[in-house]
Amino acid sequence: MSPPVENGLKIELKRKGIHLFALIIPVGLFLFPASFSLPLLFSVTVLFLLVDLLRLYFLPVRGLFLRFFSSLLRPHEAYRFTGSTALLLSASACTAGFLCLNRETVLLPLQRIALFYVFSFLILGDAAAAVFGKRFGRRKILGQKSVAGSVACFITCLLIAGMSVPLVHPTAGFFFPILFTALLTTFLEALPFRLDDNLLVPPVTCPVFYILIARGGLA
Repeated sequence: MSPPVENGLKIELKRKGIHLFALIIPVGLFLFPASFSLPLLFSVTVLFLLVDLLRLYFLPVRGLFLRFFSSLLRPHEAYRFTGSTALLLSASACTAGFLCLNRETVLLPLQRIALFYVFSFLILGDAAAAVFGKRFGRRKILGQKSVAGSVACFITCLLIAGMSVPLVHPTAGFFFPILFTALLTTFLEALPFRLDDNLLVPPVTCPVFYILIARGGLA
């Protein structure tokens, strides 16, 4: 293995290790009451958004930010929103969409389940795809994405479901929505769009998953 690949893998492991902290989003939305989790989510989203805007439009802030975090940024993130900000914006948008649908500041049980799986699949699936793609991704599909990365993403989604479904929603009819959402997440993650996966995937998978479990009578 050449040094550039090894260095790239180390950087990717470091980056994704930090990004795993984002699991607090789906876990928090699922476990904690809306009166606590929603204000916290929206407040943190606003904070990250403000920091990114300051970084992008004020050179002194950009210089200070890059001094400490440049090694953790992808090249495009130096001049666009970071993946963390994009993920928070996406989570806030999906949550706000559910609140508008409910016309109240409470998430329904199925909506909490949808948010849990959609964002767990994205966070852990994307991490697995990035790491395995760096290490084993010699065969490419759809531009820069690899077969190994996509397979790792899909398997990771299934592992998440296998470990959590017995506790979250132990119903036989829950299998198809889980499988379909895992496949959809893997497919969207592999697309060579310039738009950040964190912004692209959840607004598609979240309503699809929710509709599938709601129409399947899995309440």
